[in-house]
Amino acid sequence: MDVQPAPSRTGQQRVQISRIQGNAVGPAFDEVAREEALQLMVNSQPLAILLRTPGSDLELALGLLHAEGVVARLAEIASVRIAPSGQRDLHFPQLELELDPEAENLVDVKLRAPLPDGGLGWQRALPSSSACGICGAATLEALQRFQDPVEGDFIWPIERIFRLPEMLAASQRVFSSTGGLHAAGLIAWDGSSMVVAEDVGRHNAVDKLVGRALAEGRLPLTNSAMVVSGRAGFEIVQKAAAAQVALVASISAPSSLAVQTAELLGVTLIGFLRGERCNVYSRPDRVGAPGGPVAG
Repeated sequence: MDVQPAPSRTGQQRVQISRIQGNAVGPAFDEVAREEALQLMVNSQPLAILLRTPGSDLELALGLLHAEGVVARLAEIASVRIAPSGQRDLHFPQLELELDPEAENLVDVKLRAPLPDGGLGWQRALPSSSACGICGAATLEALQRFQDPVEGDFIWPIERIFRLPEMLAASQRVFSSTGGLHAAGLIAWDGSSMVVAEDVGRHNAVDKLVGRALAEGRLPLTNSAMVVSGRAGFEIVQKAAAAQVALVASISAPSSLAVQTAELLGVTLIGFLRGERCNVYSRPDRVGAPGGPVAG
């Protein structure tokens, strides 16, 4: 089908508001972050509904499927049906894209093999029943059985780590006008520029980064670092580790399960990265201080 790409929706929307400044009240306009539901399908079967910021629907879908263990390599994908309005970048030569204007807020990833029954990826290894439910220990045990540890061994100079939040903020295009989006940035050890994704969901931003790398044939992301604008929870670390990202840094706090996951999978986890200070929670040997690698 010969379809001309339609302009994608931007990540922001202009709304009319009432603005109060001191004792003055008057009409005004404001830019808010766009949030819409996306139907993710695999082999034309509904899989999940995601709340996201439109514009990188392809990357979001592929990143989520990679993190969940559904897609490991680009060769496993036969084609992707997507509405051009939900995708800014349509130049992925290694992917067969079916542009369907009627597929609004929908991505259908068609695999060369059927989807397995039961849970996805590492979640298939979780116990099916338990008197105490699914606890952190069960989650880590299931993850260890499914996911390989991270192998990157490059040492990141602390001066370069300190610059990561500034590099991320400089590339947050939609956040600068709305103040309402999370962001994740990815940089290679030998690179000078950062690839950034924004979304109303912090996990979505990470999925978009990994999904773009998958679509471009750049996985695994060995010896790369990721910086996130929000809290570093379990899912952030798990998604990064699935892509073999060796270092994850957050300007905020990590959770206890995130720290345990980072230790289990060999991820260097950094929190409270602000100015020239940070906390290193796991694998400090990848952090290069003036006197050499940080001791564990």
